[in-house]
Amino acid sequence: MQGQLPNEKGQCFCEKEQKWGREINFYTYKDGSKGKICKQCMTMHIDNYDPQTFLWLLKDFDVPYIPEEWNSLRDKAFAKDPKKMNGMSVFGKYISKMKLKQWMNYTWADTERLAAERAQRRSEADEEAAAAAEKTEAELKEKLASGEINEAQYKTLMPTPIQYNDMAATSSEELYAGGHYQEQNYVKANLPNPALELTDDDKTYLVMKWGRLYTAEELLALEQDYNNMLGSFDIQDADTKNALTIICKLNLKANQALDSGDYDGFTKLSRELGNQRKLANFAAAQRKKDQKASDFVDSVGELVAYCEKNGGQIPRFEVNEPLDRVDIIINDMKEYTRELIYQDTALASQIEEYLKKREILEQQKKDKEAAKAQGYDEYQLTDQDLADYEESVRQQRAQDAELSVQESDE
Repeated sequence: MQGQLPNEKGQCFCEKEQKWGREINFYTYKDGSKGKICKQCMTMHIDNYDPQTFLWLLKDFDVPYIPEEWNSLRDKAFAKDPKKMNGMSVFGKYISKMKLKQWMNYTWADTERLAAERAQRRSEADEEAAAAAEKTEAELKEKLASGEINEAQYKTLMPTPIQYNDMAATSSEELYAGGHYQEQNYVKANLPNPALELTDDDKTYLVMKWGRLYTAEELLALEQDYNNMLGSFDIQDADTKNALTIICKLNLKANQALDSGDYDGFTKLSRELGNQRKLANFAAAQRKKDQKASDFVDSVGELVAYCEKNGGQIPRFEVNEPLDRVDIIINDMKEYTRELIYQDTALASQIEEYLKKREILEQQKKDKEAAKAQGYDEYQLTDQDLADYEESVRQQRAQDAELSVQESDE
């Protein structure tokens, strides 16, 4: 089996996102199994005009690459809505098409042979058609520039690869469409990735702190935001730190929604982020208020200097009281503890009762372990146990009889 099978709930596990999803969100291999990662994760880096971004997936699904068939599906998706075309627009349809009777007997190994046969069948007429297409392209661009045809006519008559190369993204809405980033529209740059320098210990710490539902880059962003907030506010208690983690997560999600063009989601997240900041007193106005409150003095030395400057030197006062009251308090606590132990008889009985209960619990634990070692659920009594019990009963009776005699004598 090449992939995975759905569980009893009809769900499959995405190894990239580390979560379960409906099986319909996973592509199907020829043997009927599902992909190990979901459709969105599998196609998120596909550029439908660059075969190098999807050939490895076709090889994984063991289907041949037929450029004409791929381009036909690509052009239809482009014509439907160029801005919403993403990695999922073509790949799934192509996999389904390769399951048709015409192609079902071909595999990835047939790719080169099919390409050679198609190249052999190409004639000079195709080359002439290509030349004619270039000529048509130049003419259409001139007519569009001169106003002889409108943009709708130009897009209808111009081949889609030409339109794709000419189309420039002008806003975040065009860069992000259909729920997927169009990476081919971004500026490509070889920037350093700090996430690659994380050690296993670093990853463990970040995951334990923030959870498993974030990428390494997102974990770094959360940690940086958290540390910046710690440097901006005086945060000491655990409850405030917990509120800070929630605020950092909301801030991350709000920025992601804004970058992806999800303005409704950004508005809701921003509103909740503001509410959480106010509840935790993390608002900028609160920080300014706290700064004003502490602007006067922040040390005893400054307080003394201020008093001497405005009221003269602070005079010395004679103090007759004992200076070290800490030792007195410690001695009082020791004396109280001594009286509590030796004079409170109820405390002694409580301690004795506690020790007996502890001894009984330890013995019960040992009995359970011994029973488990012998393959039983409960401890099995032996002849020696019965003999010990009868002996303890006999001793108790003797003690009771002795107490009765003493009470009668008195």
